[in-house]
Amino acid sequence: MVASMTGFGRGEHECDGCSASVEVKSVNGRYAEVSVHLPRSLAELEPRIKEVVLSRISRGHVTVSISMKGEGVERGIPVLNAAIVDAYREGLGQLARRLGAENKTDPLKVAVLPNIFDFEATTPDLDAIWAAVGPACESAVKQCQAMRASEGQKLAKDFVGRIETLENLVSQVEEKAPERVESIRQRLEEKLEELLSPGQIDQSRLLMEVTLLAERSDVTEEFVRFHSHNGQFLKTLEREDAIGRRLNFLLQEMLREANTIGSKANDADIAHLVVEMKEEIEKLKEQVQNVE
Repeated sequence: MVASMTGFGRGEHECDGCSASVEVKSVNGRYAEVSVHLPRSLAELEPRIKEVVLSRISRGHVTVSISMKGEGVERGIPVLNAAIVDAYREGLGQLARRLGAENKTDPLKVAVLPNIFDFEATTPDLDAIWAAVGPACESAVKQCQAMRASEGQKLAKDFVGRIETLENLVSQVEEKAPERVESIRQRLEEKLEELLSPGQIDQSRLLMEVTLLAERSDVTEEFVRFHSHNGQFLKTLEREDAIGRRLNFLLQEMLREANTIGSKANDADIAHLVVEMKEEIEKLKEQVQNVE
């Protein structure tokens, strides 16, 4: 089954007053790489989150973003910073004296000033928080995976169409290949006629030379291998595991066979068909870069 490496998913879950919102984004990548963005106090949950992602996604760069609300995820216990309060009080007193006004400091207004409170770190209950994060993460990854599968179906349809085009082009080359022998004979005979009189041309020797040249330019094995690669490509599309690297390898082999056919054929019509074959292969290679 073809799966794209591009996807997005969102999941939310609430448990015992703690709610988690998780977003999962994936893009192309040579390997499976997971980046997790979550509050520093919950850093110990990162291995669990990566395990959830990697259980379903085997290739691509995945970014997981987590936001938390509720009990157990606060930034810490507020503690009054007495030194800062004294500094503010002194400063406000000086301001009041300069203005000739009475200093009536409102504690609520002072409380919102910067650095009035420090926050003592607390040890979060990670298991309780995971009860919310885990299901949210599972939901987001499944949604991302579903999107990757949907995009993969579109890619697979395009792949099948391009492989059919390649098969048609190869068949056209196969039809033209036998004509090359006669073309080789004619060209060789014309060259000999330029150098020798008709009576000096040894027809048996000419036939032997034509046969040798035809053997050197024979591309039957290349045709067989090319058809085999096409068949393997289509079969690979039906596999359930990650197939991107295998598809890319098969396309490299197809391109190698196409180049060999083009260099051996030494024929203008076949050369044009080979160019079309290589264009289709390059389009496939570009698309395969997005396959898991």
